[in-house]
Formats: sequence, structure tokens, C-alpha cells
Amino acid sequence: MPVHYINISRDYADDIEAQAVKTGLQPFRTDLNVMLASGTNIQGQMEQVDTDLGYTWDSYTDPNSVRIGVNWGYTSSQLESKLDPELVIAIAAFLLLVIFTGYLIIYNIFQISVAGDIRFYGLLKTIGTTPRQLKRIIRQQALLLCLIGIPAGLLLGYGIGAVLVPVVLHSIQLDTGITTISTSPVIFLGSMLFALLTVLLSCSKPGKMAAKVSPVEATKYTDVMQTKKKRRSIRGAKLHQMAFANLGRNKKKTVLVVVSLALSVTLFNALCAFVGGFSMEKYVSAMTCADFIVSTPDYFRYNPADEFITPEQIEEIAANTKASLSGTGYAVRKPAYLWMTENALRQDYAKYESAEQLDSHMSRLEHRGNMVMGDTRIEALDNSLFDKLQVFDGDISPMLEPDNNAIAIAVSLDDYGNLPNLEYYPKVGDTITVTYADDVKYIDSRTGELTEDTPEEYFQAKLYGARDVEYTVCALVELPNSMSYRYSGIGYDVVLSVDTAQRDSGGAAIPMLYLFDTADEVDEAEAEQYLSKLTAGEFSPLMYESKATARSEFAQFRQMFLLIGGILCAIIGLVGLLNFFNAMMTGILSRRREFAVLQAVGMTNRQLKTMLIYEGLFYAMSSVAAAFILSLAVGPLAGKMLGSMFWFFEYRFTILPVLLTIPVFLLLGWLIPCMMYDNAAKCSVVEQLRDAQ
Repeated sequence: MPVHYINISRDYADDIEAQAVKTGLQPFRTDLNVMLASGTNIQGQMEQVDTDLGYTWDSYTDPNSVRIGVNWGYTSSQLESKLDPELVIAIAAFLLLVIFTGYLIIYNIFQISVAGDIRFYGLLKTIGTTPRQLKRIIRQQALLLCLIGIPAGLLLGYGIGAVLVPVVLHSIQLDTGITTISTSPVIFLGSMLFALLTVLLSCSKPGKMAAKVSPVEATKYTDVMQTKKKRRSIRGAKLHQMAFANLGRNKKKTVLVVVSLALSVTLFNALCAFVGGFSMEKYVSAMTCADFIVSTPDYFRYNPADEFITPEQIEEIAANTKASLSGTGYAVRKPAYLWMTENALRQDYAKYESAEQLDSHMSRLEHRGNMVMGDTRIEALDNSLFDKLQVFDGDISPMLEPDNNAIAIAVSLDDYGNLPNLEYYPKVGDTITVTYADDVKYIDSRTGELTEDTPEEYFQAKLYGARDVEYTVCALVELPNSMSYRYSGIGYDVVLSVDTAQRDSGGAAIPMLYLFDTADEVDEAEAEQYLSKLTAGEFSPLMYESKATARSEFAQFRQMFLLIGGILCAIIGLVGLLNFFNAMMTGILSRRREFAVLQAVGMTNRQLKTMLIYEGLFYAMSSVAAAFILSLAVGPLAGKMLGSMFWFFEYRFTILPVLLTIPVFLLLGWLIPCMMYDNAAKCSVVEQLRDAQ
């Protein structure tokens, strides 16, 4: 529970609510936090819940309405609202990429196992074993391995999840202190069925290979597929040519090894592009518009207050920090209403009210021709802070002139900087009227007196000491949320210069926040240290936000993806290395007789070893080339998917991670064949020929 919440009795809350209603305020709102079993289509699920229970969700005034708001932290839910065919293809391609890598490792393991025991299967066929029985033998071997491997994998996965989930929740600030790792049987059952299905599919092809091979072919099996007849050469054999030719003897195996290695590099490249695409500048600028923003806890917690930071506190902070730019934002603490077109005001209320309720509401509002008196939030700024505004249309320079009547309308841009409803706002150059009042009370439009029995449709605002001020719209601007009221509502948010606001509101503009930038990192560090001490303590009257805090949050968020993505790349990289290792081992074991014959006719151990090293290097470089091609294809798709999920992501194509893997692959291409050959070459040529019979 946030620290600014307090617990009170229900009777006391009901009493306060009754007093508030008597003064014309709305009844208290009741919030209910709901955690659904699935994060998919949260908005749709809650709308269905409302419908099933007989509630609506599109009105604030309907007593039978239960409003819905979805936590932005559920990125999958945000993604669903922006799905398009290209994005669906990108997500499907990524999932297939991950699934295919898992299939490859299992397939290659059984392929290697069958290749190693192919002579044994041939002997079984000579004594009457049928192809169907051979398939059953291989399938039973697979199921026995599943009996051991799947429980071990589930336990290991649960253990890794138990470690990673708290880290992830803490990184995205959803950690409430107690983290419970789900032990739902559905998760374990689904994982088990997926693994079992993958194993059965993976062992089906090796099983067919064992069932088809004849006893005679089995005794001569060398892991070589039938190829076209080769032309003879008079130039003699070169080791690198022999190695390259060996890769083509079993093209299917070569392709599988190259693809499995390339997939790991491709995912590593995608991870680097993903993490590198997180724009700290974009994230930090959205979180805060200045190096430091200082105010009271009420401001940062969106609580209304009669006073925020005081001029004396601002002077003290300014005296103890070195600012390159500084200024104060002011809240106008006086009832103010802005006259806007009925069509625009209807757009606001249409989000919360039905058409019938909206017509009734509009009829109760004060009209002047086609203009209606709507709510507004006026913020005043020191002249130095106008540089923080992003001008969408028009020019803010008239607001800097003395004794001006210029006003800027704050527009709401989406996360990607687009203005979705330009027609809602007044145009630059329009004249708009703001009505200031000394006080406002709600009355019964029929009797002039408000009672507990007055129906809501007869509530009417009565202004005391009202006076109109006309302004000229000079610009449409984006007011950074971090230097605004931090909440919005019905009507326009507008910006005035502080002198104009004080003049027109009768001095009702009070300091709401103080912000400043520093010239360099040294000044920033000193200011951070000073403000940290100033706001220390549980009952400190001040709080502050800084870019350093936003950078720290961003770093934690990026670290979370580095951790998860790093583990995923490590797993897939291990799959690729195992496939590489298995391919080289299978090639050496299945060709022992061939190697022995080559040595018998004069090939030295060094030449044979060099040929195998060439094979390993060809595997490695082919994998890098395939990874480069896959990165070209996968990169834009992944960039579109991630850009839809994270507004602060900027895709930048890169192949640097692929290039960095070249030395690693070259080392592996040299080291693994050497290790495998040294182990296989311990026997003499005669022993190798005898063992191969």
C-alpha cells in the first residue's frame, strides 16, 4: 500500500462522503484491483465481466457503471491493441525460431544415435526384426529419455523462473514485496506435452532411416547420401577441397548444423539490436523534462492542496545548487472555466456517458450561442520554462511579451508523438474566453437550494464574483507531464505566463513546482547530493525527481531484458554448439574405416587432422554467412514488433554482433575437430580397420 494512504473506519468515510455530497461534490469512487488468470486481452476480459454482471463501463455518471483501466505494465495487452498482419507474422516468426532450435537439438541427438547404431539395427533386421519394431525400439528409447529428461527440465525451469521472476518484477516496478511463483498444473502439463510432442516428432525421421536401411547397407554405412557422379581430376586432391566435398556428402546434415549455429547467432544479434535500440534519451525525456523537479509529496502523489512548494524553499534550493536553467511552474488556485464549442465538450463527456445522459448533461450547462462553459486547468510558467514546451503549431513568443493576452493550448500526443484528434482543439489565432470566479457553489436549478434529495440532473454551478477574460490562442503545445498538474480531465489544459495569470486571477497563481537543469555532471552530482539530504526523512516536506533516477530505472529495465535474453541466447547457443559437436563426432565415428583406408594409402595424421579442421572452419564460416542473411530478414520484423511494444525503442540495424562471433566460431571450428580426432586417433590403422568391419 502506498505510504500516503491511511486506513479509516467505514462509518467515518460514509460521514465524509455525505458532507461532500451536500456541498455539491460527487460521491466517493470505489476502486477494485483485479488480477486475471491471463494477461491476454485484459480490456476485453473485463468488459465481458461487466456485461455478465449487468454493468456498463462507458459512463461516469451511470450508477450501474463499473469503469475499467488496464495497467500499462502489461506489455502483451498493449501489443494486442496494435496488432496488424505484419506484426503477427513477426511474432510468429520469432516463436517458430525458438521452437525450431529446440527441435534441431533433439533431432540431431537421435540422428547421431541411429547413425552410431546403424550396424546394430542392420543385425537386428537379419534375425527377423521388422521395420515397425525398429521404429518402436527407437520411440521407446525416446520415451525412456523423456521419463528422465522432462521432470528434470521442469524442475530446472521452475528453479530458473523462481530466480528470474522476482528480478523481472523488480525491474518493471511491479514487485509488491512478496513474489509468488505459480505452480499451476496447467503450466507443467503444457510444458510436458510440448516437450513430449517435440521428442516424438524429432525421433520419427531417424526411426524411418533405421527402418529403411538394409543389413548390407548398414555394414557399409558411412553417413554419406547418394550424390551425382563426380568428374575425375588430374590435379590431385587438396585438403580444403576434400573437406568442402565432405560437407556435400550429406547435405541435409550440413544444413541442419549450419542453421542451428546460425540461429544462435541470429538471436544474439537480435538481442543486441533490441537492447541497443532502447533509447535512454527518449525514455528519460518522457519521464522528466529537467535534471531536477522539486515539490511537495502532494504534488508527486496527485493530491490537491492549497499550497505546494513555497517561495522561501525555492530560494533556498536555488542558493545551494548551480543551475544553468531554472524556473517555477504555478497552479491557479481559483475557480476558472473555459468556453469551448459544444461539439468539443461532447467529445470529452462521450467517453463516460451514454448519448441520453450526454444530452441531459449538456442541457444543464451554461451556453453562449454555440459555446459551452467547460472545466479547465490553467498552469502558469516563468518565462525561462517556455523552452521546455514542444510547439506543435503556432508560436509562443507572444506569451513572453509584457502585458500580453496570449494563451497556449496543451495538446495530448500519443507515445509516438502523434496528435490523434487535431479537430478537437481550437485553432491558432482563435479568441477564447476564460471565466474566473471568486467562488462556486452547486444549487438545485429548480429551487436555488441544494438538498440531499436533489437529483443529479438538476445540479447547477453558480458562480460568485465572476468575470471574463479573452485570450488569443498563440500556439498548440505539448506540456511535459512531469512539469504539469500530472492529471487531466474534462476540458482544455492551458498555459499562461505567470504575470498574465497573476493579473487575471487576482494573484491566485501559487508555486506548484521548481525545476532546474545543471551545466555539467559535476554540478548535477552536487545537486543530487544536496537534494537527497534535503528530502531525507520520512516526514520531509519536499520530494524531488531527477534524471539520475530515471536513468537508474531505465538501466534496471534494460538489465532485465539483458538477463532474460542472455539466458535465451546461451541456451540456443549451447544447442548450436552441441549440434556442431555432434556433427563432427558423427562424421569422425561413421568414417573411421574411410579414414583408416586413407591413412593406409599414405595420408598422414596431420593431413587428416587438417582436413577435419577445414571441415570445422567451413561449418563455422557458413554459419556466420547464414546468420548474416537471417539477420537481414529477421531484423526489420523484430524491430516492428518491438517498436509496437515499447514506445522508447528505436530500431537500428546492426551486424556487429555477427562479426564479433567470427573469431569465436573460428576457434571452435579449429578446437572441436582437433579434440575429436585426437580422441579417435588413439587406435592404430589396423585396429581402426578391424573395428570398422
